[in-house]
Amino acid sequence: MLAPGGVLFVSMAKARPLALIIEDNPASAEALAFILNDWGADVVIAHTEVEASAAIAPRLSDLNWIITDFHLGDGPNGISVVKRLSSTAPRARVLVLSGSFHGRATAAAALNGYEVMQKPARAEAIVTWLERA
Repeated sequence: MLAPGGVLFVSMAKARPLALIIEDNPASAEALAFILNDWGADVVIAHTEVEASAAIAPRLSDLNWIITDFHLGDGPNGISVVKRLSSTAPRARVLVLSGSFHGRATAAAALNGYEVMQKPARAEAIVTWLERA
C-alpha cells in the first residue's frame, strides 16, 4: 500500500507507453495502476496536483495518457489539474473518472474534450479506452 503523499513509479522502462494517474484514493490509484501496468504501460501515480507535476515533469513529452479522478479532495478538480498539465503534454489523451452522478464531471469534461467514465470503471472499459487510437 502506498503511503499518503507518496508517489509510486511502476516499471519505468523506456519502450512502454506512459500513463499518469491522478487519484486521491490510494487503493483506487493502485488498482488502476495494476490494470494499466498489466496492459503494458508504465504508470506514474500522484494523489495531488503538486505530486503530479513533480512526478511527471521529466517525462511530460512522453506522456500518452492521463487518467484523473474528478473529485480530488480539497484541492482543484481533476479537470483543472489536467488542463494545466496537458498544455505541456498535448499528445496525452485524457480520461476523467467520476463517482458522482450529478453531471458536473461530464459537462466539464465535454467542455474540454475529455472522455468520462463512471466509477467504479471496469478493467475491460479502461483497456478498451487505452487501445482506441
